[in-house]
Amino acid sequence: MNAHLIIPNHEVQATIELLLSEGWLSQTLRIHSDESGEFRLVPLDSDAPRNLPPPLDRYHVLDKEGKPTQNRKPSWQSALESLVGIEIVEEYESIWPASHEFIGDMMLLKIEEEVRIYEEQIVKSKMESHPHIRLVLEDRGVKGEFRVRDLRPMGLRINGRIKVNPGLDAVQTRVEVKESGQTIICDPAVAYYSSRLQTERIQNAIEAEELRAKIGSPIAVADPFCGVGPALAHLVNRPNLVGQILASDLNPEAISMLNENLRRWCGSDIAGSSQGKLQRNNDVWSGVQDARELAENPELLGRWNMMIINLPHSFAEFLPLLIPLMDATKPFVIRGRLVCRHDEITENHQQLLEQMPNSNAQVVLDPRRDYSPITSLCSVTIRNP
Repeated sequence: MNAHLIIPNHEVQATIELLLSEGWLSQTLRIHSDESGEFRLVPLDSDAPRNLPPPLDRYHVLDKEGKPTQNRKPSWQSALESLVGIEIVEEYESIWPASHEFIGDMMLLKIEEEVRIYEEQIVKSKMESHPHIRLVLEDRGVKGEFRVRDLRPMGLRINGRIKVNPGLDAVQTRVEVKESGQTIICDPAVAYYSSRLQTERIQNAIEAEELRAKIGSPIAVADPFCGVGPALAHLVNRPNLVGQILASDLNPEAISMLNENLRRWCGSDIAGSSQGKLQRNNDVWSGVQDARELAENPELLGRWNMMIINLPHSFAEFLPLLIPLMDATKPFVIRGRLVCRHDEITENHQQLLEQMPNSNAQVVLDPRRDYSPITSLCSVTIRNP
């Protein structure tokens, strides 16, 4: 028996994109219609969590025999087996790079030292099973002040042939990706971007819609760690949802791409300053700015209805510095992520609650996955009534 999501036909494409970004779509079973023809049964990978996060949790899960895909591309595991032999595959079964992340036509993966001697075979098997992939990059974590990924090219497809270990200067890492119907310019080699955060970004949009309904007018959204703006991409294309935007980041490369994206999305001239500093263009503030200094600008105080704090290791540090930006005369929402110890989730919940200006505020800490053996990566939602 295999788990399938029951998805209305008009929501299938968006759901597929989301499952692909998380690595939760089955690669061996195919999507097919139910008996009514009004829904599609979308098969989940065996590694997908049983309790899916929002917005996927609103779909019913049906356990039934899956229908094998007619796709004749081999799985990357079977391609690897043909290259190194079944004995080697079984010997390192638990440490092969089974998961990977897609960003446009690029694949990012992590590789353990024990199997690095088989790097060429890993690259070829991954690219053989995913023929749309142009470039495979090793993700060696984040580095530097701007927390940009340390990426090393492992394989490049040129005219149908795979070149292993091309130099970084020989590859193009700036790409365009699609989320929520918007095209996002990004370059993970110079500005942080993760396709795996789409579930968080979609949940932001759901919270924003509910907040707009409470307030009764378009909301003002602040994203002080915006990167190239993927969270905003999910908000600006919804009619009458967003009235004003604050988008800032410390990384000038990120802000340069952000302004390109905002010009596309907002249909207006978002001009960046010569130094990239924060400036206002009509209802959009964008630019390079230390989030610690935002509250020093009186124009920004008490203006914002929704804030996104995507800084998991420093969420609790920045929250009290940014709360003065919120319009406390109306309901407001703060969304983000937080890394904390398993045994300190309750304590962290109470600390966040104590920082709210209203004692009736609601704080939700939702552990999404283990960040380490002793810590959790939690999704945070704060609603101030």
